[in-house]
Amino acid sequence: MKNYEKLTIPEDSAWNRKGVSAWIWRNLHWRIRYFLGGCKNIIRWIPTLYEDKDWDHWHIYNILQKKIEFQRKEIIYANRHMRVDCDNRDMTIVLNLIERVKEDYYGTEYLDYSETKFRFEPIEGDRELYTMDQDVISENYDDYLKKYPSSVRKVSKQNPDLNKEDLCYYVAKHNEKKAHDLLHQILKERMSWWWD
Repeated sequence: MKNYEKLTIPEDSAWNRKGVSAWIWRNLHWRIRYFLGGCKNIIRWIPTLYEDKDWDHWHIYNILQKKIEFQRKEIIYANRHMRVDCDNRDMTIVLNLIERVKEDYYGTEYLDYSETKFRFEPIEGDRELYTMDQDVISENYDDYLKKYPSSVRKVSKQNPDLNKEDLCYYVAKHNEKKAHDLLHQILKERMSWWWD
């Protein structure tokens, strides 16, 4: 799973940049700049669009994640306004949340705290069908539950009679929902501020 770090903010801004390439770019006719910018945009989106499928939410999040990556890089590189540091932080948080929501990190994290062996047993009277059984070899659910005490309290209050494995499952689903809600809350409140 990819982990995003905040980008380094440059000392200068796009307004102050000097050099031959900056001078040439600023003095090009606006139609040429527009055309070249469009070509660059098409080229950088090709790998993402090539992988895109119309199957599920993973691909929607993948496109949103790539868009925010590009926008964050542009806003930070240009460094033209006072909120660059806040935008850098918020966009980095959103990118990490998208990565975790996309990969179902919180929903399956509790499975890392147990070791299970799966076996397939034939169904009596049928040679083609099997049932899948699992044997828990070892588990360390206590460490997982210690990691999220507030989620454990909330889930235990709603479902007081859960065994440890089921409690872990419901805590994982609760954490997954919290990550999803936080992602959309940040987008709702902050996305309109992300512009250069």
